[in-house]
Amino acid sequence: MNNQRANTIFLGIIAMIAVTVILKIAGSVMLPIFFAILLSFILSPVVDGLTKIRVPRGVSITLAIMILVGIVYLIGLFLFSSLNSFINEAPKYYSRFEDIASQISGALNTNFSMELPENPMAELDLTSTFISSINSISQNFVSFASALVIVILSTIFLLLESPYLQVTIAKAFPRHTGKRIVIIMRHTIKQIGRYLSVKFLISVITGVLVWLFLEIIGMDFSLIWGVMAFILNFIPNIGSVIVMTVTILMGFIQFFPQPGPIIAVFISMISVQVVMGNFFDPRMQGRRLNLSPIIIIFSLFLWGWIWGPVGMFIAVPITAVIKIICQNIPPLKPVAMLMENGRKVLKGRRLF
Repeated sequence: MNNQRANTIFLGIIAMIAVTVILKIAGSVMLPIFFAILLSFILSPVVDGLTKIRVPRGVSITLAIMILVGIVYLIGLFLFSSLNSFINEAPKYYSRFEDIASQISGALNTNFSMELPENPMAELDLTSTFISSINSISQNFVSFASALVIVILSTIFLLLESPYLQVTIAKAFPRHTGKRIVIIMRHTIKQIGRYLSVKFLISVITGVLVWLFLEIIGMDFSLIWGVMAFILNFIPNIGSVIVMTVTILMGFIQFFPQPGPIIAVFISMISVQVVMGNFFDPRMQGRRLNLSPIIIIFSLFLWGWIWGPVGMFIAVPITAVIKIICQNIPPLKPVAMLMENGRKVLKGRRLF
């Protein structure tokens, strides 16, 4: 019995490693499919709601996709034009950053008898790296736009086949097994769909607040930073840190040596992230996913390693799907328990 259990665990580990390698190698094929699955989770409640009021399913899917395409088109149009203007202004900002670094270096050398180089940024020679990074972002945006067509087409087929897929699965397996698989599918779609819908709403509010505060302060490209806050808010923890760092740094470059606007940017950005991340997000999400913070961080690094920065956007939903599957398979229930937030598991319970 022990040998059989050890063999099962060993084969399970080998299977996990093999799946990870396949996902990494076939990322260009698998990534659009995963995005399409997540989009179908979000749009399924909309399509089902329209179907309940006797709108034909084909028409419901068409309306949902048209709304999605319209939103993506408007965001993409804005980002493309804004990125072009930002790329044109980037050398000016970098030159100003060099001047500020030289001023700070000179002040430290004079006041504290330090021996820093007069132009530290010139010695680092980051100009070409900075410009190439901006151009790379623009090129990746174009690549993403082309991949989006595949994602949308895949989403349409998934939404069309969703009702029939559950019936097919129920008939393909023995009665008890098929019923359990269908229940897992419905629970997963419902839970992940709610999570993504609430996350979308929170991200919109975060982006609007970032844009509004920076616009009031008078910071350049405030809309870009607002959209960036909206997008990166889908990456838990790390996304908010990136937004705060970039906006505060750009505010420092633009407003130096005026302390007032710099302090205003600093306080407003931290306030938005703290209030949205520690107050609204936990209360609106509740215990929908109930993932451990350690598991979330680990999943971000794992899926980031497998699929790069894009993988970090879908790390939490994928991890939540794995947890839900483990919850519904008796031998894997301990794994699901280990993935849960320990504070919420112990709340209201005694350990011994």
